[in-house]
Amino acid sequence: MTLAEEDLKALTKVRLENADKALDDAEALFERDSLRGAANRVYYAMFYAVSALAISQGRSFRRHSGLIAYFQKEFVLTGLLNRKHGRALQKAFEDRSEADYQDYAKLTKEQIQARMDEASDLITAVKDLVYGT
Repeated sequence: MTLAEEDLKALTKVRLENADKALDDAEALFERDSLRGAANRVYYAMFYAVSALAISQGRSFRRHSGLIAYFQKEFVLTGLLNRKHGRALQKAFEDRSEADYQDYAKLTKEQIQARMDEASDLITAVKDLVYGT
């Protein structure tokens, strides 16, 4: 990706804002007992946060699997972010896949609540890393 530094910062900020909005959407869907929708939005909250992290480093990916692998290799395995964040992203991806592609998804309120908590934690950790707080 060949964007100017200011453009990278602006795009990183937009992606982090999208992460917050997706998490808000997940919480609203959860309150309406729309667990499939909540699973989708909670994954995308994490996806946008991780994508923001990649963008902040001048990286972008065409596939979710590539972004997830990059996140694991460059941020989790190096210790920049906690392993729990890597596990949370993987579980959210699996939940989203089940919710979006399986007719008889077996998602529970407890499971989705846990993912929302993990997403909030991941977004905070990414913001801390990106903004150096």
